[in-house]
Amino acid sequence: MSRTHDEVEVQVQLQHGMETELQRYAREKVTAVLGHTAQPVLYARVRIDRTTNPAATRPVTARAEIDVNGRVLHAEASADTPHEAVDLLRDRLQGHLGHQHTAR
Repeated sequence: MSRTHDEVEVQVQLQHGMETELQRYAREKVTAVLGHTAQPVLYARVRIDRTTNPAATRPVTARAEIDVNGRVLHAEASADTPHEAVDLLRDRLQGHLGHQHTAR
């Protein structure tokens, strides 16, 4: 069964110790991006991690894996804060979805 972007719940996994509010924030941002595709979204997953390396210049990484009508899109963004990483991830996903739309 294929589902539209409105019917898919974006799964968000946070590294232990991150604020749970970040799940809602990431889910809203990715769901908004998915609203720009008319193709069925089979699943959408986001993972947000923070490195413990004190020398890291952008310690937070947000990764997404989204299956759009059988084609899996991957995106990753690193930033200083979790919210900034999610915002950058959203921008990258928009670019991927826009490229996918024009490539067809």
